[in-house]
Amino acid sequence: MKITFKYMDQKLCKIVKNPKKTLTVLKALLIGSFYIIYYRTITKTVTIKFPFFAFYRVKITGPGSVFIDKNCSVFKNIYEGLTIVTLSKEAQVKIGKGCYLGGLTIYCYKKIEIGNRTITANSLVQDSLFCEINRVKSLFKETDILEPKSVIIGENVWLGALSCILSGTIIGDDSVISFGSVCYKLKVKKYSLVVGNPGVRSLPIRHVLLLSEKQ
Repeated sequence: MKITFKYMDQKLCKIVKNPKKTLTVLKALLIGSFYIIYYRTITKTVTIKFPFFAFYRVKITGPGSVFIDKNCSVFKNIYEGLTIVTLSKEAQVKIGKGCYLGGLTIYCYKKIEIGNRTITANSLVQDSLFCEINRVKSLFKETDILEPKSVIIGENVWLGALSCILSGTIIGDDSVISFGSVCYKLKVKKYSLVVGNPGVRSLPIRHVLLLSEKQ
């Protein structure tokens, strides 16, 4: 009980010291709760766990299933806060606990998973090269490139601004996708850095840190 009261006292001190910030967080929590109730009411395919903090707009559409775990936050960025579009009934989008989502857009035909505590800037995650697959199939002799392939993003991953995570990409835990990088069918090992458009190989972050220390 002493530990509990001590924790509550610390929280109260923070509220007293910065009431404006506290009101902002409470407002985001109320709006997030509205989204939870709203999507639970209008559709059975979208589940958002409480608490959910919406500092900016959230838009979820499409016939597929969407699951957002607890303690996720949506922030304003260059684009809207969070947009998720499922493009088929089989589509599955799963976002883990404690993710910070700023300007994230998801288009899913098949399967997209984002691990716990992932941070995103205004980035795109899409498990196919084209949203309108049926319209462009007639233009390609080789249709394998059009087939959607699952995108798996691990835990504690940072998606930099204007990054694109496309079909068939698997990103290991604790990795960073740098500004403007494009990943297509790329397998990223744990604790790695991806740079470039297209990103063709990942760099172990420990090697990058050693280089900076030598300088």
